Amino acid sequence: MDNVLPIPSPVPPLIRKSRLAKIRKKAWWFAYDVKQAFYQLLRVDLLRLFVTAIRYVYYVRLRRRLRTLDSATGDIGHNTVFHNKLQMGKMKHLGGNRSGLLAYPLSAIHISRSSPVLCIGPRSEGELLNLMGMGFRNVRGLDLISYSPWIDLGDMHAMPYADNAFGIVTMGWVLAYSHAPTKAALEAVRVTRNGGLIAVGVEFRLETAAELAIAGGYEVCDIKRLESVAEILSLFAPHVDRVFFTHDVPSPPQGKWQLLVIFSVKK
Repeated sequence: MDNVLPIPSPVPPLIRKSRLAKIRKKAWWFAYDVKQAFYQLLRVDLLRLFVTAIRYVYYVRLRRRLRTLDSATGDIGHNTVFHNKLQMGKMKHLGGNRSGLLAYPLSAIHISRSSPVLCIGPRSEGELLNLMGMGFRNVRGLDLISYSPWIDLGDMHAMPYADNAFGIVTMGWVLAYSHAPTKAALEAVRVTRNGGLIAVGVEFRLETAAELAIAGGYEVCDIKRLESVAEILSLFAPHVDRVFFTHDVPSPPQGKWQLLVIFSVKK
C-alpha cells in the first residue's frame, strides 16, 4: 500500500498575521535605515552642496521664487540684503559649511531630534540640510531672503512665530547684521521654550567695521562688533541657564576667529 502523506493543516490566522507583522516591521526598519543613511550623507560638505545647488537652481532659476523682505523695524544693518544676495550667488557658499561649527556640538547634546528647530539667517538651505544630517528632522529657517519652502521671510527682531514655538534656535553669524542685537537676542528667547537651546556664532575680526567696509567696498553694520563669548551671553541676560559649549577668542587675539556658544534658556 502506497504511503500517503498527510495533508498539512492550514496555518492558523493568528500565526499568519504574526508573520506578516514581522515582515512589515522589518520592511519599515529597512526603509528607515535607508532614509537615515541618506540624511547622514548630508554631513558631507560636497554632497550637501550638490543637493543644495540642485534645489537652488530649481527654485531660483526655474520657479523664480527668490524673494526679499524690506523690514520695517529699522534694526537691520546697512546693505544686509545686498551683501547676502551677493554671497548667495557664489555657489561655494550654498552648502552652509560653516554651520557645522554649531551643528556638530548641538548634535552631541541630549535633546529630542524631533524638537522644532529654527535657523535664523541661513541664507540658503545648506544650513538646514546640515542639521538634518545631524538627525534633526523638524527644521525651519527665517531670513530676509528666501527661495525655499523651508525658509520663511522675516526679521529676527520681530519674528512671525508664537511664544515658545521652538526647542532649538540657531543664530549663526547674524548678530553682526543687527543695529539692535539685544532686541534680536530677546526675540530669540521669546520663541524658544523654557529649557530649550540657543546656539550662536559670531565672527571675531581685529579690523574695525570701517576698515572692513573699505576692504569690502560697502558697509554692512557700523556698531561695535562682539569680541567675546561673555559679550554674546550678556545680550541674552537674564535668560541664560546652562552653558553647554563655548569657543572663545584666544589670548592674545588672532586675526580671524569664530566665537561660538550653546546654552539653555530659563524663563
